[in-house]
Amino acid sequence: MSTSNITLAQTSDWIRKFLFRRPVNIGNFNEPVVTSANTILQTILGPPFVWRWNRVVVGFITKAGVQDYTLFNWTASTEVKVGYVLVDSNGNSQIVTTEGTTDTSIPSFNNSPAGTTTDGTAVWTNQGSITLNSYSTSYKFGWIENASIKYTDANDNTAKWTSLSPKIDLALDSAQDRPLNIAAEFDDGNGNVTFRLMPVPDTAYPVAITIQEKAPIIDGMESTWSPIPDEYSRLYNWGLLALMYMYADDPRFVSANQKFIANLLSTSEGLTETERNIVLNNWQQVTGSPIVYQDNINQGRQGRGNL
Repeated sequence: MSTSNITLAQTSDWIRKFLFRRPVNIGNFNEPVVTSANTILQTILGPPFVWRWNRVVVGFITKAGVQDYTLFNWTASTEVKVGYVLVDSNGNSQIVTTEGTTDTSIPSFNNSPAGTTTDGTAVWTNQGSITLNSYSTSYKFGWIENASIKYTDANDNTAKWTSLSPKIDLALDSAQDRPLNIAAEFDDGNGNVTFRLMPVPDTAYPVAITIQEKAPIIDGMESTWSPIPDEYSRLYNWGLLALMYMYADDPRFVSANQKFIANLLSTSEGLTETERNIVLNNWQQVTGSPIVYQDNINQGRQGRGNL
């Protein structure tokens, strides 16, 4: 993930110059700027936006007959149960085979298949390599960007990756076959997500899951805008300024709001027209003000003779 050096205090100082030095952080809780900053951060990092600097890859290797897999988000001094899985930084799937409490620092996982790793009082067993790509042993789950499963093609006996279709929810199943669907089914509140596959795996399959991480919480003026890189500061600058204008009933809100949405949609790559409209509608619910972005698109198409 990327990091930022720009703090909320710095952004707020920039904003106050437009508000004629009117304070934006009042009282011990620095409101309304802290809540507004969280609204902007969560909007930028929420679906349908996909950012290369906000993704991590996690995964596991399935077991025949097992439909649910709890992907442990490695943390120190935490109880883990038999069956918890994670993928280490070398791309190996590790599974808890002796429950216990993790150590005060992450262990160096055994890189050999079937090799064991002692982690505090818990023991992990290497299930084998998923792939050679870089993986993360910890994550802040936001949503599944994409997922893949590796299988052996019966026609030519070669190993191939194929996409899994992300779903919101999957039912319990008993039929066993190569999985086609995946869902983030449960969150235990401690950052560990249980993924469900359907159909139920009929053998061991490596599964790689690319996730977009959820937005962290800005809790004070010294919080940075991480994971948004500094080069994207125009996004949250205009967004936060727009909200401050809105609360001040300043007519300049309309212009700043347009700049925020225009910058956000032009910077994000690969959004469909439907996804863009969803963003516009959702943001209108936040601000109560419609965006004329779609009208501008239609005017441009008319000018090109496409309507």
